[in-house]
Amino acid sequence: MNATRRNSEAAKWKTETLEEMSPAPTLLLLSDDEALRDLVQGIVKQPWKLVRQRADKDLSRKVFTQPHVRLVIFDDQVVEENDRNWLLAKIRKYFSGAVLLYVAGSQSDRNEKRARTNGAQYYVSKPLSLERFGHVLQSFLQAENAKGSSIHSAREISAMDGKESTVKDANRIGARIRRLANELNSEDSDLRSCLLDAALAGLRLASNPQSRELRRDAARIWATIEPILSHHLEAEDSELLPWLDRHGGLSPEVGRKVRECHHRLRTLMGAIAKTDTDRLTDAHTREAGRALSGLAVYLDDAIDDEQRRLFPTIQRALSALGGRA
Repeated sequence: MNATRRNSEAAKWKTETLEEMSPAPTLLLLSDDEALRDLVQGIVKQPWKLVRQRADKDLSRKVFTQPHVRLVIFDDQVVEENDRNWLLAKIRKYFSGAVLLYVAGSQSDRNEKRARTNGAQYYVSKPLSLERFGHVLQSFLQAENAKGSSIHSAREISAMDGKESTVKDANRIGARIRRLANELNSEDSDLRSCLLDAALAGLRLASNPQSRELRRDAARIWATIEPILSHHLEAEDSELLPWLDRHGGLSPEVGRKVRECHHRLRTLMGAIAKTDTDRLTDAHTREAGRALSGLAVYLDDAIDDEQRRLFPTIQRALSALGGRA
């Protein structure tokens, strides 16, 4: 009986200790957008806790003392231009380890540069595709959950002095990253097959913007490229690059090159995505055609750079992980 009681108390102590070591993560939503709030509320599940505040310069000190914030969604729609840097600096100071998703009230290169400079891992401008943003948010939550599970496992292993779980955890993470790298490599092939068509369609549209046929042609090619490229950029931003940073396998020079490509691609995607082929002026249509051609050129460079530098770096990091495991 005493042995049974001791085992029960030990099990209870272990459970309570692990819960203390792994407090519920918090998602901080700084926005007064009701549609965005409803979307986020529908996605955030236990063990995550959602805290929502209006985003403006009058944010109370209580907001910045929220514990265990691992993800921040910052919506700048009602934030004055002059206050955005101040708020982002506060977020970076108080939630330095958190992932930052930046939602802009309207697109501008200056705004995106400000967000990226202040550590935003994801940037999007309104009007939002709620479905796409929902997928992005889920991918970030899954990545953070995986990271949290890895930390939790490491602590539990240390407490139990068990080596086998470390190997399994490393192998599991390595296998997931390897699958993702293979998936993105395959997406590169799909994108490359569209590049010549995209470049030609963009050039034709830029030279003859009033043509309905050329507008439809460019829209068709864009509809093929956009979902592949969106997934590709988000997967690299949210999973591959952070993983490589943690394992020390990405040199600053390679990291700079990859993020530079990401920034240029996102800027061009934004220019094309804002187009409405039935309502655009000829001048805006011409700009969209040039953006589509530019996107094809940048994609070609980015794919070459991934195959030459990024993916070999991933393989080296995976090999090193396997060796340590």
